Amino acid sequence: EALDELMKDMSISLDKVISLNVPDELIVGRITGRRVCSKCGASFHVEFNPSKEENVCDYCGGELTIRKDDNAETVKSRLGAYHEQTAPLIDFYTKMGVMVELDGTKDVSEVTADMIAA
Repeated sequence: EALDELMKDMSISLDKVISLNVPDELIVGRITGRRVCSKCGASFHVEFNPSKEENVCDYCGGELTIRKDDNAETVKSRLGAYHEQTAPLIDFYTKMGVMVELDGTKDVSEVTADMIAA
């Protein structure tokens, strides 16, 4: 409610609030599978966008590493905080009639189309 008051004071109105729904297990898998080049910063994923040679960057030949915070324990902790802090907002915006929940597990192009259509 404080956010609603702040938005009114700033003359900001919302037409829609979009929530992309993705199961926690899938988020954990996506994040823990990330690999980043230690030289050029290019991103890869062991399942969705693997490098041609394991742990070697396709672009510069640098070593692919796992970020310290890309581990299951950290991701699960962040997801717990997200759910705890976001649930009241989802209820608030649902009551306002502006919440749109979309399936975030679809292909990026499909999710984008769903967002535009919302």
